[in-house]
Amino acid sequence: MGNQPAALEKLFDKWAQKHEKKLSSGKPYLVEHEPPYGGFVRDGIIDPENWDKQKLKICFILNEAGGYNDRAVYPEGHDLAAEWKEKGCFTKLMKNMVVWIQAVHDAFVPPIDYDKGRIMSKQHELIRSIAIINIRKSDGQVKPNFKELNNFSHTDAAEIRKELEIIAPDIIFTCNNFKNLSGKRPENSTPRSKRQWVFYDDEIDVAERRSFKWEDALILNLWSPAQFVRPMSSKVINYYAVREICRAALKWCDFER
Repeated sequence: MGNQPAALEKLFDKWAQKHEKKLSSGKPYLVEHEPPYGGFVRDGIIDPENWDKQKLKICFILNEAGGYNDRAVYPEGHDLAAEWKEKGCFTKLMKNMVVWIQAVHDAFVPPIDYDKGRIMSKQHELIRSIAIINIRKSDGQVKPNFKELNNFSHTDAAEIRKELEIIAPDIIFTCNNFKNLSGKRPENSTPRSKRQWVFYDDEIDVAERRSFKWEDALILNLWSPAQFVRPMSSKVINYYAVREICRAALKWCDFER
């Protein structure tokens, strides 16, 4: 471990300890299978060495990373960001993501036609240019259990928010998770377990139900790039839809880079 900036590594260390303690009790995260539980999966900035050089910093908030729960294989958990940096673009999900990434960049220039070759020729460069945050960082499943995912989004809201603040992206894709990440700022009398949100309504400017402004970042709450059912899985449709939604949102919030 140790791929991330010091502030993120410190956050992940505390976060992992919290998960280890809570998962061992069985109930807090509604984990359905028996111990031993999988380790903590770190994410964050894919290539920290080049992150500060990016003119446009893009972050995806994804559901969870499945397939890393085997303690025999991952005794200390797993560093997903380091794996993505090493391998580049190597999954179907990531190939969809690079289309989105290029679409965002193209939203700043005059419209051009979708060109698969142009995008895929730099797929590794594009995937290494971003940051990722998984809402659920322990015992992730390939197919999300949304009740459990919602539980993580609230229980770990403070940590997710802190991770976002450290990463400081310009564009945030919440991938249809915005509703579970945002809510009214609680009263002091509200039980602590129900007080946490990643985004509070009183700090969000709303353009329309898919575009939001939070601090200096633009939030786009679109579908997930993990959608593999047509037409949502079509790279052509994704490219034009993401580009034009992003273009309209940029105009609304007078965002420049």
